[in-house]
Amino acid sequence: MRVILLVYVVTCLTAVLQAQWDDQTPPNEVEIYLPSDYNPKVKTPLVIFLHGFAPLTPAWYDILLPLQKDAVNNGYIYAEPDGSVDGLGEYYWNATDACCDMFGNNPDHVGYILALVESIQQQYNIDPQRIHLVGHSNGGFMCHRMACESPQTFASIVSIAGAMWNEEFNCEPSEPIHVLEIHGTFDYIIWWVGGVIGLTPYPGVNTTIEFWATHNGCSTTATNGGNFDLDWLIWFDETTRWIYEGCNDSVAGSAELWEVTAGDHFPAMSDEGIHALFEYLDTHSKSIPECRSDLNSDQYVNVSDILFLLGEWGESNSVADLNEDGTVSISDLLILIGEWGPCKN
Repeated sequence: MRVILLVYVVTCLTAVLQAQWDDQTPPNEVEIYLPSDYNPKVKTPLVIFLHGFAPLTPAWYDILLPLQKDAVNNGYIYAEPDGSVDGLGEYYWNATDACCDMFGNNPDHVGYILALVESIQQQYNIDPQRIHLVGHSNGGFMCHRMACESPQTFASIVSIAGAMWNEEFNCEPSEPIHVLEIHGTFDYIIWWVGGVIGLTPYPGVNTTIEFWATHNGCSTTATNGGNFDLDWLIWFDETTRWIYEGCNDSVAGSAELWEVTAGDHFPAMSDEGIHALFEYLDTHSKSIPECRSDLNSDQYVNVSDILFLLGEWGESNSVADLNEDGTVSISDLLILIGEWGPCKN
């Protein structure tokens, strides 16, 4: 009887999950790309790329912004999920009211992306301090939404030719996060100064990045960090790095803008541009939470830590002596249980 009940529950759960992602690849079936030297014993950074609004297929991005090879060559696990499909066969992300759920289907793409992250973490040894989200256009809008709703999950978001909510009250992040906006001054689709999609407005580039500078406690006056060549179709060092300094905690959150002078909606990333992008990801991780009960340093307090503590029972001069009374005892076990779960900043 128990077996029959278990099979019934599993079948129902599978049906619910399938209905939830009925127009998308289920999170646990998204193809994952690994570095050639991936070692399951070593924590590895993760980058997820979100495509833009795409007619017929998001495979266009294998030509427009092919980051898969560059990601794995730089030591990142890489995933490139597809958004939902609308009534005209166009792939999209339900990011903001401006972009790009044109038919009002309201799919839960925030939940989908978080489920994808969780699925990848279950399959591979992911560094929780180095999970990054990169998106182009509609995918850039979605990056901003994820930073608004789940900043605790991601070390950074990189929006290429995207924007955030026009009404700032829609974005109430619970903690700092690193934000990079890359935008061409001649973008003819998502205008530098802001605009409308349909009848719904979206903010300009400066408004978008200054929101994040304010949220992270940075100055809203940017410092020129120098120029480099991000787009190989533009013959001079067209990209200016604008850095918003003085952040409350520059380790936890920051704001940066790469202004691509004369750049359009689709940057042709040069080798220098690719190098700069992954250098940014490499140097913008989440701060490591302080967690005294995380005895095995995996950023979680769980059964592994209990087993470690029990192995140290009665010992003195042990890291498991959480209350520092000279002996590992029941008092330390109670402290550990009280701090159960993921470590928090």
